[in-house]
Amino acid sequence: MAVLFESIPLLAGKFGDVVYFFFWMAVFGLVVAKETTHGSLNWARCFDFTGFGFMIEQMQQTLHTESVAIGSSPFDPTKTPIDFAGLTLTRAWILPRTISILAPLFLLPLAGLFFHRFDPARTGKASEKTSRNWIGKLQSLFKPLSRRAVAAAGRFGRGGSLGGAIWMDAFLTFTLFPLALVALLASAIATLVAPLEAVLPAVFATLAIVIADVATRDERAGTTASLRAIPRLRENYVWWKLGSVLLLSLLFCAATLVRTIPRGSLAVAALLGGIVFVSAAATALGVVSSNPKTFVVGFLSFWYVVVNDRGAHPLWDFAGFYQRATLGTIFTYAGLSVLSLVLAQVSYRARLTKS
Repeated sequence: MAVLFESIPLLAGKFGDVVYFFFWMAVFGLVVAKETTHGSLNWARCFDFTGFGFMIEQMQQTLHTESVAIGSSPFDPTKTPIDFAGLTLTRAWILPRTISILAPLFLLPLAGLFFHRFDPARTGKASEKTSRNWIGKLQSLFKPLSRRAVAAAGRFGRGGSLGGAIWMDAFLTFTLFPLALVALLASAIATLVAPLEAVLPAVFATLAIVIADVATRDERAGTTASLRAIPRLRENYVWWKLGSVLLLSLLFCAATLVRTIPRGSLAVAALLGGIVFVSAAATALGVVSSNPKTFVVGFLSFWYVVVNDRGAHPLWDFAGFYQRATLGTIFTYAGLSVLSLVLAQVSYRARLTKS
């Protein structure tokens, strides 16, 4: 679906948004239409990429009405509350929903011809664009602060050990992205002054963006061959990146760990398990895909589900956001962490064998 949304504007030029808008509105009107005679398939439903048509028909069948308003109409407390059982995938919608999921995949080859313009590794103009945009200006503004902080931390990471390499690689993040240091300080302050339930999801969302690039930046910078020439790092590349990501995660969550201690050992274990899970997932997806967006999109989608669930199901409360995590939750995400690292190690070993 994302490919469809991005490809049409590229193909249609500056009028792409308008073209797609009218295309979507035309299909949307047909999607909610009744089935044709003899129960034949309404093919417009196969182009319901957003799922709005499916949702609206479900509401019509459940509430037996043509219009629904939430929060924009007068409230009558005398009316009986409606118990909405949720959306149900009926037999008539199985084939259209399957087609709507698979159809955008045919645009992938065509989209690949255009998306190279957004790849800094191909354009070679990332530094020029960064200096012109507002993010680049903010990075330059805070670079002196991050440089001093990294220089002070670098005194503890000297030496040829794997631990020293982990320490230096973790703090390299603050050198490359000074705003990460600002985010770290802001997260710590917010954790100390705001309710933990409100700030903890935000800390993890910020953390995901910061650590997503750690396992991929060497390959994108073209320094992988040099790193593989170092004996210890060559064999322990996955563990090196995991240690770096885990150290950054612990720094970001240090204040939340302190505030979680009064909640009890189970809450602390859930938070530590969540930190390890996020670190393992970022490392594994970075090593396997060599693209930081894989982890960012995957984790933030998962994070969105967790936040909207709000602890209704303990299995989703992977880091104890809502104090609903159980021992089963902790062991489940511990198993997923181990599985992620095994996948990363197998992928990296296979890549070493080929090279």
